Amino acid sequence: MAGVFKTVTFLVLVFAAVVVFAEDYDVGDDTEWTRPMDPEFYTTWATGKTFRVGDELEFDFAAGRHDVAVVSEAAFENCEKEKPISHMTVPPVKIMLNTTGPQYFICTVGDHCRFGQKLSITVVAAGATGGATPGAGATPAPGSTPSTGGTTPPTAGGTTTPSGSSGTTTPAGNAASSLGGATFLVAFVSAVVALF
Repeated sequence: MAGVFKTVTFLVLVFAAVVVFAEDYDVGDDTEWTRPMDPEFYTTWATGKTFRVGDELEFDFAAGRHDVAVVSEAAFENCEKEKPISHMTVPPVKIMLNTTGPQYFICTVGDHCRFGQKLSITVVAAGATGGATPGAGATPAPGSTPSTGGTTPPTAGGTTTPSGSSGTTTPAGNAASSLGGATFLVAFVSAVVALF
């Protein structure tokens, strides 16, 4: 019986570690989701970030002036906006990353995509290490869950995300985020050592 308790406790701690280490990203940071001056702005923004399953992207933009469409790689490359996988128009758009692989986002308003209002990321498993390469990969599985100011129905393989579920966002590399992760890691290792 003690072995079962230790195993269950260990699994709960592993699950908690995945939840604690999830990041919330404000796409574009202070620039937000808008038509950028530099066509490579969002590629540069994503470079060096590791997007993991469980992380959340928040696209903040002026309603009626921008939107967010999840698209295939081909639609991303050619700024094809006619048949998106999903399309959100009410800000802020919060997308929970819940599948690995490439994900592609564009603005379908006017020529915004052609002027650089598009984002390509690669999502890795929650426990994976290393950086993600923007723009790499094939057509994404539509496994991201959008939230547009309310609870939205799930996309294929997704779950619903209630509005307001993410409080303040913490960019990757933030000292407070790193400190919280380090504190949790010490507690986690201590619990594992105590159990075994």
